[in-house]
Amino acid sequence: MPPQPIDLQELIDHSGGWNWEDAHVSQAYIAPQGIDFKESVAINDIVESGTVLIAAGPADLDKAAANTNPDGSVDGMRIVPIGLVETAQISLNKPLSRIFEIGSKLSYIIPGRTVGGISLSRVFFDGPSLLKIIYAGEIKSDYASIKNKYAKFMSNPYLDPTGTELYQEFSNIGSGNLAMNLASSFFEQPIGLAFYFKDQQDDTVGQTYFEGCRISTYNLGISANMNVLTESINMEFVRCRPINTVASKDYIKGKNLADLNIVSNQQTP
Repeated sequence: MPPQPIDLQELIDHSGGWNWEDAHVSQAYIAPQGIDFKESVAINDIVESGTVLIAAGPADLDKAAANTNPDGSVDGMRIVPIGLVETAQISLNKPLSRIFEIGSKLSYIIPGRTVGGISLSRVFFDGPSLLKIIYAGEIKSDYASIKNKYAKFMSNPYLDPTGTELYQEFSNIGSGNLAMNLASSFFEQPIGLAFYFKDQQDDTVGQTYFEGCRISTYNLGISANMNVLTESINMEFVRCRPINTVASKDYIKGKNLADLNIVSNQQTP
């Protein structure tokens, strides 16, 4: 006999425990045996910008993992943290269409395709610029001549008829540490971005990965009264997927943090 599903907190109306003068709302909803085994949200559970890490990675995790060497060994995937990011914004948009019918006052709401975008703003300094550092996880190896750049990619390897991976040739993307030539076909190669969220006790809140990111705009702001210069990019992504790299101290080792149940604590249907 299959295990019976466990309803949300035994279908108890938790609004009866609402004590707005002496308790937080979380105490009225989460029972002691709840998802995180705590009765309320402590101040250490609050996530702030200092406990969020943004890192560059390959555009497609599955393809990058399958990118093997001729000897059969698998290359490791690099996830490179992006420093000095001042602002980051993630947005997802799902257009909705409302359909009416003759003979009824009610309507139907039809969801459309979801599209998402990411914007990053970063301090401009003597080091890899923003357009360079976001490719640090996608580039397997590269070099440059006076006129051209040559690169091998983790998610998009270029193979000759014999199966040997070759370097792809692009026009120069910039000068030194500065990359600004968004017209180069090099920047048409997608990249990936990882976001790691922890609380102030170093416990993992969650991790998410954005695949197939393509850059749409690049901006470098310069003003006479600016003490520091900033550069920013806007990009759109293909897919948002969960990842699980390091188990939080609050959960059983190996448990997928991305798939914690919302309505019950059952593990099987």
